[in-house]
Amino acid sequence: MLIRRIVTGIVVGLAWLLGLCYMPGWMLFGVLALMSCVCQNEFYQMMKQNGHPLSRNCGMAMGVAWLFACYAYPPYAARTLPMGHQFESLVLVILVFALLLRVLFDSRIAKPVEHVGVTLLGFFYLPFMLSFFIRLAQWGADEMFEIPCARGGVFLASYLAVVVKLSDVGAFAVGMLVGKHKMFPRISPKKSWEGLAGGILASMGGSVAMIHLAQHCSWLVGGPLQELGLVHALSLGFVLALVGVLGDLVESMFKRATNIKDSGGLLPGMGGILDMFDSLTFSPAVLYFYLAWFVGQTVCA
Repeated sequence: MLIRRIVTGIVVGLAWLLGLCYMPGWMLFGVLALMSCVCQNEFYQMMKQNGHPLSRNCGMAMGVAWLFACYAYPPYAARTLPMGHQFESLVLVILVFALLLRVLFDSRIAKPVEHVGVTLLGFFYLPFMLSFFIRLAQWGADEMFEIPCARGGVFLASYLAVVVKLSDVGAFAVGMLVGKHKMFPRISPKKSWEGLAGGILASMGGSVAMIHLAQHCSWLVGGPLQELGLVHALSLGFVLALVGVLGDLVESMFKRATNIKDSGGLLPGMGGILDMFDSLTFSPAVLYFYLAWFVGQTVCA
């Protein structure tokens, strides 16, 4: 079981990094959208198996529409629209209103509040949060439907995946070796405080190494990471590790609430796609806003 988990993790990780490096922008968007759809479908399947009413097709359509809107209008390009930064709010209003109308005019829906709530939870938890992967890949874009060929934003997405997954690996290894003190037994009995410390150290080390590469390797397009010093590299590693653990715990909470061990069975030894992306659910937004706040300012250290 452990060997299958390690082999699957290595294969998926290499495929992900190769895709980020070499796929054309439109294909990269397609892969990200597909992964988001699979994760959202697995979440809805968990909820449905536990008897929660929802509109799977409507929720999935909302997710695809939101991801397409993010791809069509990068943050820089959106500023040229008449509504400027309000464009994203407009898209959200339309999508939520469409769902409410769908429930309103369907007389077969017996629990409209729960129906809307679970459907929206699946939308905001997965495609909305994972759309920040697209935002990272679009860093520096100034035209519609653009993921810059320079790949600075794609390196950001690679950096995020490496740092967060190093936290997973470090936590798993240290927890297996010396983990004794349970961190959150109510939700995830196998996680330990020793494992958390190991994961944070691995994440911080990976962050420093990746930012060092961005600053000193001419063949890499480091983008905004080139402007960050050691303090920011360590801080990002620490924060992303914690957010990754929280993402993992949130999915574990949903699985425990629905009495399901794995979100799916697509990945041998690992479960479903959502089981692989759980620690990456909230971290793209954290990295995006961290860089948006700090890059361009005078960075010390």
